[in-house]
Amino acid sequence: MLDMANLLNGVGKAISKNASIFNMIPKKLLVNQLSSPAKIFCYFLICFIAGVGLASFVPVDFFWAYLLGLAVLLGVLFVWPKPIWRWLLLGALFLMLGIFRYQFSLPQTAADKIWFYNGQAVQVKGVVFSEPDIRSDHAKIIILVSEIFLADEKIKVSGKLLTKVNLFPSWQYGDELVLNCRLKAPAPINGFAYDRYLAKDNIYALCYYPSIKLISTGNGHWLLGKIFAFKNSLRAAVSQNLPEPHASLFFGINFGSRGGIPQALTDDFNATGTTHLIAISGMNITIICGLLIDLFLACGLPRKKSFGLVTASLILFIILIGWPASATRAAVMGWLVVLAATVGRKNKINYALIFSAAAMIAVNPKILRTDVGFQLSFLAVIGLVYFQPFFSRRLSWVPEGLGLRDALSLTLAAQVTTLPLIIYNFGRISLLAPLVNLFAVPVMLYLMLVGFLAVGLSLIFPPAGAYFFLPVWLMTNYLIKIIEWFSGFAYAAINV
Repeated sequence: MLDMANLLNGVGKAISKNASIFNMIPKKLLVNQLSSPAKIFCYFLICFIAGVGLASFVPVDFFWAYLLGLAVLLGVLFVWPKPIWRWLLLGALFLMLGIFRYQFSLPQTAADKIWFYNGQAVQVKGVVFSEPDIRSDHAKIIILVSEIFLADEKIKVSGKLLTKVNLFPSWQYGDELVLNCRLKAPAPINGFAYDRYLAKDNIYALCYYPSIKLISTGNGHWLLGKIFAFKNSLRAAVSQNLPEPHASLFFGINFGSRGGIPQALTDDFNATGTTHLIAISGMNITIICGLLIDLFLACGLPRKKSFGLVTASLILFIILIGWPASATRAAVMGWLVVLAATVGRKNKINYALIFSAAAMIAVNPKILRTDVGFQLSFLAVIGLVYFQPFFSRRLSWVPEGLGLRDALSLTLAAQVTTLPLIIYNFGRISLLAPLVNLFAVPVMLYLMLVGFLAVGLSLIFPPAGAYFFLPVWLMTNYLIKIIEWFSGFAYAAINV
C-alpha cells in the first residue's frame, strides 16, 4: 500500500509541476487545431483508433492499463481548467478506451467455450452460421456450436467452429448438424498468421473432414435463409447459361464467390495486379462506384440523384449477397468515394472517413491489424479522394470514351496508396497492373450491369437464357484473354 501511495503521489507531483516534456508541445497549435466540435470529435476518434492499434501490437496487461486509465481520469478531473492539459488528457482517456476495447475483444478461455476443448475428440452439435464457402475441391462452413458430447456427458458451449468438408453432400445455411471430429487450434501457415486471420471473426477452433449427421434444416434467420436461397437460384441460372470458367468468373466479380475459378486463372489475376476485380473489396467497389456515378452524370442526371441511385444500388447489392461484414465494410468505403464526389469538400470527407473507420473498429477492433481487406479499402479511399483528381488532370491525353480516362486515373490513385501495403503483405509488385487495369476496369461496370440484367431475364424466360448471356460471355471471355495474355510477360510481376 505504501508503494501505491508513493506512486500516486509521484504522479500528482508530476502533473502539478507540468513536466518539461509537455512544456515543449506547441500549445497554441494544439488548441487552435481543436477549434470546432467536428475537429474535437475527430481528435477523440483518432486517439481511440491509436489505442486499439497500440493494444493490437503491444501486449498490455489489463491491471496496468486500468491503473493508467485511472491516473488519466484523475488528471482530467484535477487539471481540467488548463486547455493544453485538457486536450492531452482527454486524448489519453480515449486512447485508454481504445486499449480497453481491444482487451475486451480477446477470447476468454472457459469450459463453456468451444476452443477450451481444442486437441480433444468430441461430438459437436450446432447450426451452420453463414453461407458455405465453396472451393474447387472442398467447402468451408462455420458452425455456431450449442453443445458438445464428451465422455457421455452433454456440455452447453458457445463459439464458432470452422469446418472443412467435402463438396458432397452439400450443407446450407441454417442446417443443424452433429459432427464427430478432433478439434484443433488455428496456427500460422507458411508465415501467414492464419490464427489472427480467423480471430478477427472470433474463430478459435477448427475441425477437418468430420463425419456429419443432419438433424434439421431452416434454423437460421428467415430473411438470410431467403436471401441465400435466392442467391443459389442466381448461381444455378449462371451455371446453366455460361461455361466454365466464365460462370465462376462472373459470379466472383458480381458476388465475391470465386471458389470455382481455376487456380491457374487466379494466379494470372495475382500476377497482373487485378485480384481486386474478383473480390468484394473496398478497392473494387470504390472503383465501380466512381465509374457508376460518372455514368449517371453522363446520362444527364443531377449529381444528387446520381448519388441517391449509387447509394440505393450499394444497399441492394449488400442485401443481395447477405451483408457479410467484409463486404459491408467495403461498401461503406465505396460509398464514401461517392460522397466525396457529391460533396466536393475534403474536410467533410475527412470527418466521414475517420468516423466510419472508428465505428468499424469499435464493432470489431481486431480488423485494424489483421483484416488486410479493411486496410486496403481504407487506403484505396484515401487515394481515390486525394489523388484521383491529380491523375485525371495529368491524363487529359487519354480518351474519355468507354470510361478509359476514369478507369486509369481511379486505378492509379488507388494503387499509389495501397502499393506499400500490398508489398508488405504479399511480397509482390505487378509492373503491368496500371496497363492491365486500363483494359479491364472499363469492362467491369458494363459486365455487372448487363450481367444482372441477363440473370433477371433468364429467370423470367429460362429457354432464352443462353441468348441473354451472350454479351456476358463475350465480356468475360475478353477479360480472361486479356489477363492470360498480360500474365505471360516475363516480368509481369516481381517478388520483393
